[in-house]
Amino acid sequence: MANSYNWIISNLDAKIEDQGKSDVINTIHWRYVATDESGDYTKSMYGTYSVSYESGDSFIEYADLSKDDVVGWLEEGLDIEEMKSNLDSQIDREKNPVSRSLNPDWD
Repeated sequence: MANSYNWIISNLDAKIEDQGKSDVINTIHWRYVATDESGDYTKSMYGTYSVSYESGDSFIEYADLSKDDVVGWLEEGLDIEEMKSNLDSQIDREKNPVSRSLNPDWD
């Protein structure tokens, strides 16, 4: 069974007014979380993603904006396969470590 992935949108920065539109989103603060099939291992990455509105582009009013809309913007602009691969590798290294830290009890 494969890992599952989830977006967490923690914040949206917006211009109060831009080109005659209100609350125009310009930065998405996100986390992308991977969980293994057992639910015992979870890894995440976070970042920001800039978006812009140009007059004439389709526009979604903030009151009508959904998580799916924002995730669509992220998935259109980010390398999702690379992100999944990175998180999968982190989970695999936690499940199958290749190194450890030893703490000697010497004085």
